Amino acid sequence: MLDAPVVPSLTRWGVSPHADLVYRTLITFGPWSVEHISRSLEMKSRLVRTALDELTALGAAVPARRALVEGTGDDRIWSTRAPAQVVALLRDRHHHTALARHRLRQRLTRMTYPDIVTDLGRLPVDDARPLDGLSKTIERLLELAAAERHEHMSMNPEPAFSAAALKTAAPAERKMLARGISFLSLGVPASTDDESEVHDTELRFHGMQYRELPQVPGKMIIFDRATALVPQDPSDRTRGMWEISAPRVVAELTALFLQQWAQAKDPGRDWTPPAHLTPRESTIVVLLARGYTDAALAAKLDISVRTIAYTLSALMDRYDVINRFQLGLRLGAEAAQHAPVDETTHEPEGE
Repeated sequence: MLDAPVVPSLTRWGVSPHADLVYRTLITFGPWSVEHISRSLEMKSRLVRTALDELTALGAAVPARRALVEGTGDDRIWSTRAPAQVVALLRDRHHHTALARHRLRQRLTRMTYPDIVTDLGRLPVDDARPLDGLSKTIERLLELAAAERHEHMSMNPEPAFSAAALKTAAPAERKMLARGISFLSLGVPASTDDESEVHDTELRFHGMQYRELPQVPGKMIIFDRATALVPQDPSDRTRGMWEISAPRVVAELTALFLQQWAQAKDPGRDWTPPAHLTPRESTIVVLLARGYTDAALAAKLDISVRTIAYTLSALMDRYDVINRFQLGLRLGAEAAQHAPVDETTHEPEGE
């Protein structure tokens, strides 16, 4: 996969896995006919044409000219726009659509942050106590995470997370998922300086459920629906957080989280590798396909470069291919063949 040009995944912007795979093939090999694409990907011609229709509607693919070969049917040669142009178009469309829908839902539901949160200082210390400062907050957060037994809910209005913050949280979150804790993470679209891509991808393949809204009411973390953390000052994270154990307040925050969760959607950041791959195998192949080097990925996942090499070598043996690029095409084709195909035409969602 590292031998191929780096092509960002289009599925995170709502493009189907079939269309994403066809786009990657055209970017890699240049203009091709439906027949060539179908044969290379081991994908039915009907699915290739459907994918090309989708890409054409997005402005990502265009029929360039007629192939100089005999035959009946569609013998056009298809070419593509550059990835940077396509991603810019998709990002803009996705943002405006999501923001419009969210604002409409807000008008319909009139959701607000619970008023009780503004009066936490009036509650008894057993029901709400301040965790002053960032270090004290992190220490307590890790203690609560280690004691969780059933469910973790996290709402994050931040569009970007630093590498340092992720490195602090990663070990506890990995252990949480290893214990079988249900992990629900609700966030907003990432900004360009966000460094959480590798971290989130790894956790999702280990079972974390992630959804996004254009905006969320505020920061909150809920542990087993019994304890909640909210900021003392949303504009200054260094102030620390409130630790809330008052059942009524925690219940209100839980209800708010679940209502927002029901409105949110999984952004579908990537094609999904075949289900029989392990979480580690899925994490590695997806992130390498996005353009990460072995060294960068090893550092972020806290594993060795040799582990990545062994993992890919085992996969290449399993699929009987000789390099990473061939492995990427085989995995993508297999995932596309098993993806559900919608044969019907749907009207746009009513709001």
